Amino acid sequence: MSFLDKAKQKAEEYDLQTKAQHLAEAAEKAAKDAVHKAGDLAHDKRDTVLSRLDTVAAKVDAKTDGKYADKVAKAKEQLVKGVDKLAEQRHTSAPPTAETPSEPPAPPPPPPSEPPLFEPPAR
Repeated sequence: MSFLDKAKQKAEEYDLQTKAQHLAEAAEKAAKDAVHKAGDLAHDKRDTVLSRLDTVAAKVDAKTDGKYADKVAKAKEQLVKGVDKLAEQRHTSAPPTAETPSEPPAPPPPPPSEPPLFEPPAR
């Protein structure tokens, strides 16, 4: 039996495919939650962000004697669009759909009591 056959057998024995699927689902949910939280923050703090952008733009214009005013205005416009786009991703209080489960998936069963496939070297 080759090394790859043994590795495949161990992967099936430990049900790594199912565990990887659970991990991928959890990572996707965490990413969606992070986007929603960032959207909430962008929506709630939009006025603060705009006032800070105005302050920064004024300071850059003062330091450069208005030489780059058009580029500063364009950058500010793009940043405002980005904040608005992020704010659109905020969490809404819609009921869960078939795609978004209301409960997190059950944790995978514990692995068999055999030694792990790989153990890092002791230091």
